[in-house]
Amino acid sequence: MLQRTGLSVALRASGDAPMAVAHSGLGVRALRYGAILARGFCASLGGAFMSVGDIHTFTDGMTNGAGYLAISAVIFGNWRLGRTIGACLIFGAAKALQFQLPAMGIGAPSALLIMMPYLLALIAVAGLVGRQRPPAALTRPWP
Repeated sequence: MLQRTGLSVALRASGDAPMAVAHSGLGVRALRYGAILARGFCASLGGAFMSVGDIHTFTDGMTNGAGYLAISAVIFGNWRLGRTIGACLIFGAAKALQFQLPAMGIGAPSALLIMMPYLLALIAVAGLVGRQRPPAALTRPWP
């Protein structure tokens, strides 16, 4: 749905060229607010899974910087869906390695294993990936 439909073109255009969306007859505000509501719904499902499905309770600080990793994945993915999914898989694999390497008998310092996904995110945000181009009207309000 987010790759090859008319809705995906309208959503991307509302971030890149909102004037073009307005001239086509679609509501820029409606598209943006709808995207924010859908994003919030998906985030609430993720939070509910994390607290109830994964660790069976809610605790303070249970996300441990997952939002930072999500923003880094979008930047690492160069604001494109496929690349962002790949970045999420890389960060997830790095997070999973902190549990798998000790189980496999590989002796690595635990602080290094815990730091690995955040170190990868820092490298991605620091600019080793290449020049990033966010949507042109990302922070501009629509009148």
